[in-house]
Formats: sequence, C-alpha cells, structure tokens
Amino acid sequence: MPLRSATIRNAEIVAAQIEDEINGKPEGRFYHRIHLMLLMAQGMSCEAVANLYNRPLRTVQRWVKELNENGLDALRDESKSGRPTRLNAQQIAELKDDLADSPQKFSFSQGFWDGPLLAYHIETKYGVKLCVRQCQRIFRRLGFTLLRPRTRPEGSTVNAREAFKKTL
Repeated sequence: MPLRSATIRNAEIVAAQIEDEINGKPEGRFYHRIHLMLLMAQGMSCEAVANLYNRPLRTVQRWVKELNENGLDALRDESKSGRPTRLNAQQIAELKDDLADSPQKFSFSQGFWDGPLLAYHIETKYGVKLCVRQCQRIFRRLGFTLLRPRTRPEGSTVNAREAFKKTL
C-alpha cells in the first residue's frame, strides 16, 4: 500500500508560529542551535545548514567554533542583565491600579493619563525620575493604551460636522 504524502495546512502560519517559539524562548534557541549542529555532525556543510534554515553563514560558523571550543553549553544564550528596573514589582502593581483610575483621583486637573503626567506621578509618588518615553513603554507593558480626547470646534453640532465632511 503506497504511503500518502503529508502536508501541513496553513504552512505559512505554522512556520511563523514555530519561528516565534524558537526565537521567543531561550530554550527554543538552544535546541534549534543543537539541531543545526546535529545536521553538521551528520555531514552537512555550514553553507547547506545556513541556507536550509535561512541563517547567516557567519552565525552558523560561530556556533560551530563555540561548540568545538566550549561544548554544548556554549550554544546557550548568555545571560543578559540589562539595566535594573527603577520600580520594584510592588510599585508596578500599585501603578497599574493607579492607571485604572482617573488622574483626577490624584488631584490632577487632566482627565486622562499620558506620558508626561505619568512621569510626574511616578516622580511625586516614588521619587523615581523617568523620561516620558519610558513612561509610554510602561503604559504598553501594563496593558494600557494612550488615548487622547478628540477636540471639536467650539459650538459645533453633529449636523454641522456631517455637512462639513460631505463638502470635503
């Protein structure tokens, strides 16, 4: 009985999901590198492996060098310390609760949160000075979006606005 060929439905979506798994987690990247080195150990060339997995040739060559010099653990991602956070986990949790409320609850005259207001709030509440851009990143990381109220011409009516749109 002949074997049927197997195909993956939605191959592009599945390929993107696999790439996300490989690139999104340190252990995924490590196992991917091990797999590439296994192919090379079985006789594939560096160029063939790089082309097959759409990786830069120099990167594959660097992985081979690291493997040869330091063993399998050299293929793991190095720890990336980065800059330590200026707000601790408790402060971030409190900040999330603050953002869920109106700024007016904290005696601000503005009716919505934005980067400059959040920077001022963090500085007055926690004594931590952050730039506006960093505060905008905090909004996104906590699951909030920056919304700005739409301004309308003073004294305009719905009918006047619709008539104006139609004339454009």
